[in-house]
Amino acid sequence: MKKLLIVLLVSSIFLSGCLYPNERLTENQATNQEQLDRIQDAVHDYQESQNGLLPIQTRDQETPLLIKYPIDFNLLRDNNLIGETPGNSFEQGGIYSYVIVKPEDEAIVKVSDTRITQKLRTINYEIQLYRSNNTYPPYGQSLGNGFFTIDTERMNMSEEPVVESPYNGTELDIIMTTEGEAVVDYRSDVYQLLEEEEIDSYDGDLRELLLEYYPIVPTYGTAMILDDGQINLDEQSEDDLDL
Repeated sequence: MKKLLIVLLVSSIFLSGCLYPNERLTENQATNQEQLDRIQDAVHDYQESQNGLLPIQTRDQETPLLIKYPIDFNLLRDNNLIGETPGNSFEQGGIYSYVIVKPEDEAIVKVSDTRITQKLRTINYEIQLYRSNNTYPPYGQSLGNGFFTIDTERMNMSEEPVVESPYNGTELDIIMTTEGEAVVDYRSDVYQLLEEEEIDSYDGDLRELLLEYYPIVPTYGTAMILDDGQINLDEQSEDDLDL
């Protein structure tokens, strides 16, 4: 029952635009369950008519798993499965990319905040520029398990790199792996969810918990494990994510 309540709450937030209180509500900023359900039905109908194939765009192997399978709305329209592309989609000038998770199983339609994708691509590009003139990535403070803050002084950044949480609008830190890849630290979002749902234990990657409760994927998030009430970042391979 509590899970149902939080799903309804998140959907109402999308409808009201309260996820982004500082922005004017428009069709291109809000998403809702009705739009997701419409695209979900279209994806399943496409699969049935195309011998199991998914209506997805091609992405390279380096694309993070949770945004690796964006929906190709042209394929859905060409097969008369949708009349128009959702107004909040990136293709229509909105902020959301419609993606498929669990493509080999349920092919669930979710959305990804493209502002996070754009910010992380910019940060990763700047890190690559730094590394072209330096031996090591701009390591800052160690966060344990192979994660570090980004040394803003070395990167000539005027402030700590952050993104806005797609779940509650708070600021989330952008951190870095040992390999020098920028990722988002979603631990504060997970802590809030654990508290609200009174979850004391969870076996597995906590990104999957976010997927279970929310229609938005943790874009550029890294694996997180719950251990004795503490959330630890985990530099495991995305191949271990149950998607």
